[in-house]
Amino acid sequence: MRRIGFVESNLSGSGFDALRAARKLGLHVVFFNCGLDRYHAAAGGTEVLRTCVDEFVSCQTHELAPLMEAVKEVDAQAPLSALLSVAEYEVVPAAQAARQLGLPGPDPDGISIARNKVDQRRRCRERGVPGPAFQVVTTLAEASAAAEEIGLPCVVKAADETSGVHVVRCTTVDEVSMAFSAIVARPTNRRGQATRPEVLVEECLVGFEVSVEVLAQGGSHSVLGVTDKTVSAGNRFVELGHTFPSVLPEGVREDLAGAAVAAARAVDFDLGIAHVELKYTADGPKLVEINPRPAGGRITELMDRSLGVASMELVVRQYLGESVGPVTGPVSGAAIRYLSADPGVVDSVSGLDIARAVPGVQEAVVYLAPGMSVRPLRVNEDRIGHVLATADDPYLAQRLAETAAAQIVVTTGRA
Repeated sequence: MRRIGFVESNLSGSGFDALRAARKLGLHVVFFNCGLDRYHAAAGGTEVLRTCVDEFVSCQTHELAPLMEAVKEVDAQAPLSALLSVAEYEVVPAAQAARQLGLPGPDPDGISIARNKVDQRRRCRERGVPGPAFQVVTTLAEASAAAEEIGLPCVVKAADETSGVHVVRCTTVDEVSMAFSAIVARPTNRRGQATRPEVLVEECLVGFEVSVEVLAQGGSHSVLGVTDKTVSAGNRFVELGHTFPSVLPEGVREDLAGAAVAAARAVDFDLGIAHVELKYTADGPKLVEINPRPAGGRITELMDRSLGVASMELVVRQYLGESVGPVTGPVSGAAIRYLSADPGVVDSVSGLDIARAVPGVQEAVVYLAPGMSVRPLRVNEDRIGHVLATADDPYLAQRLAETAAAQIVVTTGRA
């Protein structure tokens, strides 16, 4: 039996789907992790670990040296056929470890450039990929000066976080100073990796946002589809909804797809699925960022439901050394809308039964029960539920998801 190693997992769809895909392919699954509590706390996590993982290996996963030691020990007992991660913070050490073992995998240097937003910005500018004006700063004075030069509002962004953490739209220089100070005050990111000293101050792009899911294999890049995104208003960029495939006009979709492929090539992303976020501005597509791993936010599931494929199975097969071609086939529609509520303690939840009865609704879920706390909506993890709907047409799926989400009311009071 072939053996595959996974280095951690994300908690929003594609990671668990990758484990399920490996089980479906009949692989022996080894799960390298630095603790299982967060997986058991995630919806469906306990079941996935129980049914899809054969072997658990506890080690430090966010740095190459301890991960490599654990991987070599496992490989010496019975060789691994593949090693990968679809978790944002672990994609770099996993790619480096796979390369050292001589296993199929992406170029670690390309993954490292894409993973760090400063390096990514610089590389894309060098290779002519359109994006926002930006400056890289290391001091408060530099941050303030960059904001003045780029213009307000601007965006202040950490180099090595994800899910909207430390990404803030600033309308004043004082807000820029506060955002910069919050970033540099933390010596490590959320997974304990040492942070880079640089901070990005960027032009605030005005336009609607999409993501493009790019499948790479060697020198070949194909687009699985464009995803319409709904993002929160104000000074944070929380993803509140996705529709796949996009309902934008064909010419606009083609422009966005071309820009995404150019970005993936610019950072030398050469294996797997990249999640490329862009805004369509008055000057055309501009890059928000490249994520060198499959999308979270259930986007891969929307793709699967729409295209009739198992996208994470494609990725697993790639890491096993198999060639996978462009995905073609019938396209229907799928959409997800996330829920939010006023911050405070949950008093009541109503309307779930009505939402679930809306035609096409596959899931309607609230993550919190009465007595639990709703946090201010600042990052993706602050969302409190979702509705997922499917239909023959993506626009219809989107409207069904919106209709169902509007039936759900979560009331909160003061703590």
